[in-house]
Amino acid sequence: MSGERVLELLKEQFGVERLEFELREGGSGRYYAYRRCELEVEEFASGVYFGKLERQGFRLSVEGCYLVGRSAKRGVVEVSREQAERWMRGESIPCSGEGYVILRWGGYFLGCGRVKDGRVLNYLPKERRIP
Repeated sequence: MSGERVLELLKEQFGVERLEFELREGGSGRYYAYRRCELEVEEFASGVYFGKLERQGFRLSVEGCYLVGRSAKRGVVEVSREQAERWMRGESIPCSGEGYVILRWGGYFLGCGRVKDGRVLNYLPKERRIP
């Protein structure tokens, strides 16, 4: 699937009209965001992990949330400090809506989760959680 399809999903889910970077597919539905560079250097990997194509839509990584969060017109859920702490511990938190949402506390984007049965399912990797 091309980066154009991912942009279509981002428009549908979050109201994002355009991206300030390019996307490349890395396999297994994972996408990486990068900018072209004119320097000729040996490349080991290009880009930062942006998100993954899932059956229910496109799930952004934490970095992906920062890259598109400010331009998102919908699908951004503001959470309280208590909810933010629970999320960062790996817990799912109550939320209305449907599909994938970006969680934000103040100026911080906490990640992306899928709303199911009145809760946002937590996909935060274990190594990024707080005790």
